[in-house]
Amino acid sequence: MSMSMVSDPALAADRTPPDERRWWRGSRRGSTGQAPLRLRSGWHAYRPMVGASIPDWVIELALTIERPLDRSLDGLCQPRALLLARAGGRWRFLGQALGDAVREVDHVAGTSAPTRSVRLAPSHPEAGFEAVARSEVMAQLVLAGERGQPVGSRRTRAHRPRVAVWEPGAGAVITCRGRAGASLQAVIAVSGHGDPMPLRPPPGGATVLRAWRCPRRRSPARNATVEGDATWALIAGVVVASTLGSGLGRTARRHAARAESAGWKATVLSGPAALGLARAGDPRYPPPVASAVLVPHDAVLAMLSDCLAASANQIGRPALPRP
Repeated sequence: MSMSMVSDPALAADRTPPDERRWWRGSRRGSTGQAPLRLRSGWHAYRPMVGASIPDWVIELALTIERPLDRSLDGLCQPRALLLARAGGRWRFLGQALGDAVREVDHVAGTSAPTRSVRLAPSHPEAGFEAVARSEVMAQLVLAGERGQPVGSRRTRAHRPRVAVWEPGAGAVITCRGRAGASLQAVIAVSGHGDPMPLRPPPGGATVLRAWRCPRRRSPARNATVEGDATWALIAGVVVASTLGSGLGRTARRHAARAESAGWKATVLSGPAALGLARAGDPRYPPPVASAVLVPHDAVLAMLSDCLAASANQIGRPALPRP
């Protein structure tokens, strides 16, 4: 499998896959003659099971498996996986492409706030996906800016700013300042194939993934050779975090070394690249196109399954039975 870097966000994101119109027409009628549930455009929130397939209507995925600290549970809190799957509307491509380009410029420095809200749609029923309420979605998205902070610490720090401010550092450590204080994080990008265990989120950290459909007709990279089945852009990784930051870069490099020994290609990111991946699971931020790679659909499904399988015994989500 060949992988190519994604360089142009305007060309990288294809919000209207070729089979969407055909799927939309076919879904208007059910086999029993009853009107099926209508698929709404926007983000659909789920708790996924290991082995669940990506529905045909999905044009973008954002996964976070947060593992926050909790003093009341002897330092560990049960992690939970949140998968946001996006369905595109018929006439939303142009506006979304322009919006993503503007947001990419605004957020590359990490000093501005995300969009005010996520356009959540009623979750479409899918096998292996448990629908999640909007309140749970927003509560988990907040955790990205509080990694390394014990759960509940924000209650005694009400004077902190409510909107998180992300700042890239000179080295591998990035900073998020929010209502829980400062969260220092380091990010390891992971690609390829390997043992899923290094994808397990460490205490106070997270596993993140972002993927979106790309057009087949041309390569967004100047010198890239793209195979005919390379229809997705993908980026995934592991975030380590603390409140001190001392030795965090070394911790990230050790984690990257363990991932490489397990067969993965692992890189400790820095600057805007680290910032983009750290918050890639939050759809209020644009996808980190500069660090993504072009891969086939099967590679996206394999990475999603590996991320979930690595934490399956932690998040309590069983695997789907094999047919």
